[in-house]
Amino acid sequence: MYNKVKKFAVSSGLTVEEKAGIAYGNFGGYFVVIHQDPATPARHTVQLWVKPGDITPVPAIVDFVNQCPSKYKYLNTASYSGTKIIAEFWGTGFKWGSEYTPCIESFLKELTDYCRSNQLVTCCESCGGDLGLSLYQIESGEHMLCSSCYANTADQIHQHMNQEAKKGNGNVIGGIVGAFLGALIGVVLWVLIYQLGYISALVGAVMVICALKGYELLGGRLNVLGIIISCVISALMLLLSEQICLAIEIYSAFHNVYSITFFDAFTSTTAFLEDSEVLTSVAFDLIMGYILMIVGAAGSVHAAYKKNKATVDSRMVTSITSTNNIH
Repeated sequence: MYNKVKKFAVSSGLTVEEKAGIAYGNFGGYFVVIHQDPATPARHTVQLWVKPGDITPVPAIVDFVNQCPSKYKYLNTASYSGTKIIAEFWGTGFKWGSEYTPCIESFLKELTDYCRSNQLVTCCESCGGDLGLSLYQIESGEHMLCSSCYANTADQIHQHMNQEAKKGNGNVIGGIVGAFLGALIGVVLWVLIYQLGYISALVGAVMVICALKGYELLGGRLNVLGIIISCVISALMLLLSEQICLAIEIYSAFHNVYSITFFDAFTSTTAFLEDSEVLTSVAFDLIMGYILMIVGAAGSVHAAYKKNKATVDSRMVTSITSTNNIH
C-alpha cells in the first residue's frame, strides 16, 4: 500500500493488510475500506456501506455523493447504490504527493459526518440488513454481506463454475482462428510503430489482448488452454512482425537498384540474417519486444486466468458486528 496512505490508515486506527492491499476499520463511527490499486500507487477505492435508519428520513444521499468529486481534487468518481458508497481516488499532476492523502482524509471526515448527522446505519450491500454483517473479499473486491447473502453469493459462484465446467474447452479451432485474427491487429501496429523507430510495450499488450478477445469471441470460452494458445500465437506473430519490418528495410534499400518485389524481400530475410550485424539487430528487437510484451500484457493475462480458473478466491476478512462503535 502507498506509504502515505498506509501511515494515515494506521494513525486512524484502521487495520492494514499489505498483501491484500486493503485498510479497513472504524472511521468516524462507520466501517470503511480503502482498497489499493495493485498497479498504481496513487489510486485507491474508498468504500462505505450504509442505508437510511428507521427513524430519520435522509435527504438526497445521491445528491450529496454526486457533488463530492467537484469538491475534492483527486476524487474522480463517487456513487451511491442504495447500500454502498464507492469513491475512486487517483493522484495525478505534480503536487499529488503532498495533497493526495489529505484529500482522502478530508473526504472521509465529511462523508462520515454526513452519515452520522443523518443517522445512516451500516448494512449488507445485498439485502440491506444490519445484523450478522461481515466484510468479505471475493477475488479482488470487498463486499459487506450478512451470513445469508454470503451463502447465496457462494451458491451463485458455485453454479457459475459448474456451468463453465460443462462448456469444456469450447471450440478450440474457432478460438485459434480468433486469436490469429486478433493478433494480426498487433502485427499491423508493430510494423507501423517500428517505422517510426520505436518498440512499444503497448503494442505487445494490444497483440496479446486482441488474441485473447479473438479466442473468446470465436472459441466460445477462454479457459487456460485458450490463454496458452493466445500467448503462443502472439509470440509467433511478433516474429512475423519483425520479419515484415526487416523485409521493408530490405525492399527500401534495394528496390531502386534491383527489380525486386516486396515478396522477394520478405523471402530473402533468412539470407540477410546470416550477416552478424543484421542478426544482432533483429535479436535485440525480438528480445526487447518479448520483454515489453510480457510487461505490457501480464495484467491482462492474469485477469483472464483469474476469470476462468476453476476456483474463486473468497474469504471473510472480519466480522463487523464485533467491531465497537459501528453505526
